[in-house]
This record gives sequence, C-alpha cells and structure tokens, in this order.
Amino acid sequence: MSSRSELQQLVDSRLRRATTAIDGLDRRAAAIFGVNRTDLRLLDLLASRGPLTAGGLAKAAGMSTGGMTVALDRMESAGYVQREPNAQDRRSIVVRVTDRVAAPSREAFGSLQTWLTAALTRYSGEQLELLAEFLGTWGDAVEATLES
Repeated sequence: MSSRSELQQLVDSRLRRATTAIDGLDRRAAAIFGVNRTDLRLLDLLASRGPLTAGGLAKAAGMSTGGMTVALDRMESAGYVQREPNAQDRRSIVVRVTDRVAAPSREAFGSLQTWLTAALTRYSGEQLELLAEFLGTWGDAVEATLES
C-alpha cells in the first residue's frame, strides 16, 4: 500500500495532468467557438453561474469594466450573449448566454461529457460527495490564488 505522502504526490500529479489537458481542451474549444480564450472563459462563467450583471461578470473574471464592454460587444456580435435591462437596478444590465452556444458546446465538450457521465456511474453516492467536496475545495483554492 502507498504511503500518505505518495498518495498526496499522486493526487498532485493527476491534478497537474488534468489542468494541462483542460488547457488544451480550452484552446480547442475557443477555436470551435471562434472566440479568444478570455471570451470562452466568460461564456463558461455565464453557463455555470447563470445570468450575471456586466459588473458581476467583470468581477468574476478579474476584468475591468471597459474590457468587459469590449468582450461583450464581441460575444454579442457573434450571437453568444445578449444584454438585458436589470429588473433590480435600472443602471445595470444582465448578461445571459443564448441558445447559439449549444452546438459549439456539444462539438467541443460533448464527448467529454458522455465519458464523464459514464465514468461517474462507477462511484457510490458517498464517493461522489467526497469528489464534489474535494473539487469544490480545489476550485476555491485556485480562485483564491488568482485573487492574491
């Protein structure tokens, strides 16, 4: 049996491998969408968190409001997002993804999603809870590192 230290090194190694692979996947997805990687990241933030104000999206992405305006102009021209008045604050807008993201999303990520769905059936509910907890903690650590 492996020692705790060896297992921690194995987890670290596998996380590094995964992040490298995800970087390549993002590069390919950006090409499929016909956007730059910053715009792809914004689309991912909107897809995972739901509609956000332009300011909230800028904050989540670590961008200036001016940079966000330029990015939203590009993505709106491509048909990937739409801006709507914010019902809670007339001074701001809400940004949401459009249905146009579905086809390139399937092309870029469909096979991975199919594989992931099948792979997760091997795990018990308790194991899935542990995986979700770990990945959430890891995501929090990555985000905190970006903010520091």
